[in-house]
Amino acid sequence: MCAFVGRADETTAAAAPAVPASPLSPASASGRPGTSGTELNLRTDRQKAQTSYQRAAEAEKAYRAKRRATYARKDFNAAKEHFANAGISLKEGSKCVWSAVRAGPAIIKEKQVKMREEQKMKKRETAEAKKKKWEEKAKKSNESSASEEAAPAAAAEATPAA
Repeated sequence: MCAFVGRADETTAAAAPAVPASPLSPASASGRPGTSGTELNLRTDRQKAQTSYQRAAEAEKAYRAKRRATYARKDFNAAKEHFANAGISLKEGSKCVWSAVRAGPAIIKEKQVKMREEQKMKKRETAEAKKKKWEEKAKKSNESSASEEAAPAAAAEATPAA
């Protein structure tokens, strides 16, 4: 296989004309670089600028990511704290609700006792009002019957005896 490669090189070298000088190499006799040197300098400057721009862009992205991560961490910690407080408040609220539910029958009994007392007071007041009415009626009837009895007796005294 090596022999074949060697033969190909010999045939191509003999058939090919001489290669002219590269335009990128300095060809001027005065020692100044030719236009190709200026082009090379411009290319290297552009490549340096491009790589420095890419590095700056990456650094900027990293800075933004770091800044956002800092704010996100801060927000996450605040949310965690709020949820912890909410959990504590939920536990306390649940305990209070449970104790209120357990004390529910006592509250209902207290209301029932209060209603019974109010009903007794109402019955007592209505009974007193009825008693007053009956007493007033009895007084009126006694007065009217007394005045009726007094009227015939007065009429009998006023009439002369024959």
